[in-house]
Formats: sequence, structure tokens, C-alpha cells
Amino acid sequence: MNTRGLNIPFVRFGPTVTSDNLFDDKEQAIFDFYEQNKDRYKKALDIGANIGVHSILMMRQGWSVRSYEPDPIHFERLWENVELNCRWKDLLPDCRENAVSDHNGRETFVRVKGNTTGSHLKGDKQPYGELEEFQVDVVDCRPLFAHGDFAKIDCEGHEARLLKTVTPDCRCEFMVEVGNVDNALEIWTHFWRTDYKLYSQKRGWSPCRYLPDMPKHHSEGSLFIGRTPPFPTST
Repeated sequence: MNTRGLNIPFVRFGPTVTSDNLFDDKEQAIFDFYEQNKDRYKKALDIGANIGVHSILMMRQGWSVRSYEPDPIHFERLWENVELNCRWKDLLPDCRENAVSDHNGRETFVRVKGNTTGSHLKGDKQPYGELEEFQVDVVDCRPLFAHGDFAKIDCEGHEARLLKTVTPDCRCEFMVEVGNVDNALEIWTHFWRTDYKLYSQKRGWSPCRYLPDMPKHHSEGSLFIGRTPPFPTST
């Protein structure tokens, strides 16, 4: 397994999901994107940071990183992994124990005990199995998108809420996990008349020309939203 030289202690998120899943082939392609775009960005956001793998790899590109993770159990492991993998001279990720939405306030967070990587803000998904609910602080994404020039978003069904705030003058680009069909449609509808283009991992990072080209589940890979292709070979 290619862990990109990281020291990430083994974590079990549920009976069949572990920290090994954070390094599968689809994730490796995102890590390739970071390395090949090292000079493209300076300020990055990790929205839905989990235990910090993406935050640390983005930091290693020399980017200033803000990380957002609302689950306190994941957040504690995020900090542990930052301490394990960052040297004294590194610019550490700015880690914040918050969810991100289209407003500031408090929301109910649903922890899915059988797979905590599927935990989410209440109402974004159909919950399943044993659940635990508690309140979390949420922060408005708009100032974050104004600050950053890149955002990785993995927020379990909440991604359309964030992306529908993006305006034509926004300079931020996005790597997004699209959680369901409804979110795919909303994202497509919001961006298709803008100068942003949508590039689908399931199509080899080629542009989405029609709605069926959009990923609609995490198993179909991620969606890159930007004004130029994610990789030099993308068309």
C-alpha cells in the first residue's frame, strides 16, 4: 500500500472500513493531483478533514492549509497525525473542530457508529445502523472560499450547499466527493453556465459534457471544479 511516506497509525472506522481505505486507488489519484499542482495553489482548505491525510499531504506541497473536522474523535486523531508527520520547521495545518456550511451557527451532527467516515450533518443523508447525535459549531464557507485558492470537500451530502454559494468572481478551485444524485444535479445546474468546468474522475478527468458524466457516489471518484484542467493531459 502506498502511504506516500506518511506515518498514519491504523484506525478502524467500522467493521469493514479502516484507515487503509484512505489510501485506495481513487485517493492516490487525488494525491497525484496535489503533487502535480504544487505550484498552482498557495492557500488550501480541507473540508471534512477526517484524520488529516489530505491536510498533511497538501501541507507538504508548501501550501498554507486550514482543516475542518467536526467529529471530536476524528479531530483528536487529526492532531495526533499532524504531530507525527510534521517537522518543527513545517507550516502546520490550521486545524479547526468545525463543520462547514452556508451559514454560521450550531447544527446537529450524526455519527454513524458502523462507519464514522459516513457521519454527517443531520438531514444530508438517510441514516443507518447505530447512530449518535450531538451539536457542533458550523462556519460559513463563503469567507473560506474567499481566503483559499483550492478546497478539497468531503462532507457527506452537504457539498451542494457549499458549492451553490460560489459566485463568478470566486478564484477558488475545488476537488469534491459528490455524495448522491441530488447533489450531482444541483452542482451541475449551478456551474454549467459559468466559466468553471467540471472534470470527472470516473471519466479519466475529462470534462463533464452531460449530466450523466457527473459522479453521483463516492465509489465513482471525485469531481474537479476549476477553470483549467486538473492535469496537463486533461482536455
